[in-house]
Amino acid sequence: MTAGKEEESIPHSSSFDNKMENDSDSDEEDSIDIDQENGKTNPKYKTIGKAFLLAAIVVAILVVVLPTTLVDQVKLKTDGVIFRVAFGVFMFCLFVCLLFIYSLGQSQAWEEPNLNDIHLNFTNITIIAGIIIEFIQICSFSFNSLSEFTGSEVLRYFNYVAVPFAPGISFRVIYWIMFVLAFSPYIFVVTVRLILHFMTRNYGENYTSSFISKYQQKIYSVLWFLVNTMYLPVISTMFGGEDCTIKSDSDSSTATLDSDPNINCFKNIHIPFMICSLIALVMYYPAASFAQSQTQNISDIKFKPRVVFIFAQLKVILAAVTLFATTLIEFYLGAVLAVNVVFLAINIVLKPCLVNWVNRLRSSLFSLSLAATVCSWIAYGGAPKIAPLILLIVSWIGLAILFYLFYKFEPTFSDTLTSLGFKKNIININNNNKSSKEQELNKV
Repeated sequence: MTAGKEEESIPHSSSFDNKMENDSDSDEEDSIDIDQENGKTNPKYKTIGKAFLLAAIVVAILVVVLPTTLVDQVKLKTDGVIFRVAFGVFMFCLFVCLLFIYSLGQSQAWEEPNLNDIHLNFTNITIIAGIIIEFIQICSFSFNSLSEFTGSEVLRYFNYVAVPFAPGISFRVIYWIMFVLAFSPYIFVVTVRLILHFMTRNYGENYTSSFISKYQQKIYSVLWFLVNTMYLPVISTMFGGEDCTIKSDSDSSTATLDSDPNINCFKNIHIPFMICSLIALVMYYPAASFAQSQTQNISDIKFKPRVVFIFAQLKVILAAVTLFATTLIEFYLGAVLAVNVVFLAINIVLKPCLVNWVNRLRSSLFSLSLAATVCSWIAYGGAPKIAPLILLIVSWIGLAILFYLFYKFEPTFSDTLTSLGFKKNIININNNNKSSKEQELNKV
C-alpha cells in the first residue's frame, strides 16, 4: 500500500473521487498522469520491488527464528553476529523494495516556475512548522554524551524530538506508543474513509462532497505532518527494539537491550519487541518514505521528490548510528558530519524547493547543524569545555549574518557577474536544461 494510493482512496465513492480530482490543481492531475505513465512503461520496477518486499518478509522471519533458536546452542557472540547480519539484510531488502517501487512515482508537480510568495494558510504553516522541527531533529544528533562541552548536556535534550526515549523502563511505554504511530498513516486514511461513509449515509452525497472540497487540503496537510515529523521518532524507536549489546568476560556472556538493560536479548520479553519492530518497519518505512513526497501536492511549498527520498534515507542513517553506534564516538560523529554535509550540499546545489526563500532557510539551518557537529568534534579532541560553546555561539551568529547579507545583496552580486560575462555560460546551460525538461514533459 503506497501513500499515493492512500491519497486517492480517501473519498468513499466514485463521485467523491471525481470531486476531489476536480478540486485539485492541474499540477496534481499531471502528477497522477505521469505516475500512471511510469507504471505502464516500467512494470519491471514494480515487480522487482515486490520481490524484495517478499524477501524482506522472509528475512524478517529468520531474524526472529535464528537468534532465538540458537541462543542456547551456540556462543552468544556468534548468535549476536547472526542477528546483526540478518537484520542488516532485512533493512537492505526494504530499501531496495522502496527504491524500485518509488521509481514509479518519482514525477511530481514541482516542475513549475519558481515562487517567492506563498499563501498564509493552515497548509503552508504546517509545512513550515515541519521544516523547523526537522532542523531541531537533525541538529540534535550533533550532541553526544561522549563529546560533551559546556551547554551541550542541555542541547542534547532536543534529541528526544528525534529519539523519544532514554534507556530504561520508560522505553517500554514510548515503544508501544511509537508502534501504534507506525500505523498512523493507515489509521488516518481509514478513519477519514469511515467519517466520509458516515456523513454520506446521514447527510447525503452533496454535503459530503462540500465537506471534502472545504477540508481536503487540511486533511492532507495533517497526514504530511504526521509522516514527516514522526518519521525519525518511529524509525529510531523501532531500531531500539533491536539494539542488543553483547558483553563477554572469562566466565560468561550477556546480551542486553541497550534501550532497556533489564531486558535480555533473544529470549522471553525481547521476542515480542523483535517481532513488532520488524512488522512496524515493513509497514512504515517504505510507505512513510514514499508518502513524504506524495502528500506535498496540497502546499505551495513543494520539494523535488528525488531529493525528499534521499533526505528520508539520510534520516534513517542518523537514526541507525544513534542507536547502534552511539558509543563508537568517532564513527558516530563522522557519520553525523557526513550526513550534514550532504544535506547542505544537496540543498545548495539542487535547490529542491519551489519557493526560493525556503531553500535559503533550509541552507541556513543545515549550516547551523553542521557547525554544531564541528563543535562536538572539537570537544572530543580535548579542547577546554567552554571553547566549543563559544565557537558554537559565534559561528551561529556569524552564519546568520553571512546568509542575511548574501541573500540581501545576491541580486546586485549576480548583476555584477553578468556584466562581467561570468554568468553567461551558466545561464545558457540552465536554459538548455529547462528546454530539455519541457520537452520531456510534453512527451509525457
